[in-house]
Amino acid sequence: MDYQELIIQIKEEFPDKAIDIMESLELLSVAINETIESVGKKITKSFSEKQYDKIPYYSSIAEEIEFYEKKIEEIISMVDVDDDIIMEEETDEEVEVKTIPNYSEYVVDHNIEHTLYENFTHKRPFGFKLNDHHIVEVKTWKDMLIRTSEYLIAIDEKKFLSFEIKASMNGKKNKYFAINPDDMTRPRKVAGKIYIEMNQSGNAIRNLIIKLLKEYNFKISEYKVYFRADYSSAT
Repeated sequence: MDYQELIIQIKEEFPDKAIDIMESLELLSVAINETIESVGKKITKSFSEKQYDKIPYYSSIAEEIEFYEKKIEEIISMVDVDDDIIMEEETDEEVEVKTIPNYSEYVVDHNIEHTLYENFTHKRPFGFKLNDHHIVEVKTWKDMLIRTSEYLIAIDEKKFLSFEIKASMNGKKNKYFAINPDDMTRPRKVAGKIYIEMNQSGNAIRNLIIKLLKEYNFKISEYKVYFRADYSSAT
């Protein structure tokens, strides 16, 4: 069985796991892209320091990385599933409230910092902090996306509104940003300016926030996340 046939079977038999795979690969793709950017900086530095012998070395690394980056993008495209399969955060929370008998057992220290490179599945946010500002408290991952978007809109509204027509900021099938919400599953208007698709899992929201930060030239490490609860051990 080749990997293409395997992906088809996973999508058919385990669509929820296909979503997990897709979201994890998207995060890996971001990390690979950042690595390519770092290699590019090495090439520029080598040129400025007249270390010309190092340029072919770093260029070969970039070419190898790009090869695997394209392979990952190909697999992401193949494993992509219909958006209506994605569980909504509110629904997840309702299920967890019913199935988890003692909420206090799953409360975690909300003073511990986490990064956007972690898995958000079965976790609930307490808040986030960007660029060493104060912690912004939220109750759901959707709230975190909304508050982050409001913060970025205040910095550069024109840039944020441009995401509606930017392919890299939208899904292959559906739009994540739109002025007209008619084609969106669960739109939420942010700052009275633009609609954002809320029908996304916690990890999908994580990936979208990473894209937003990169568009605004923030370092991913400048964004800190704080958890309210972790239900991983209960699943």
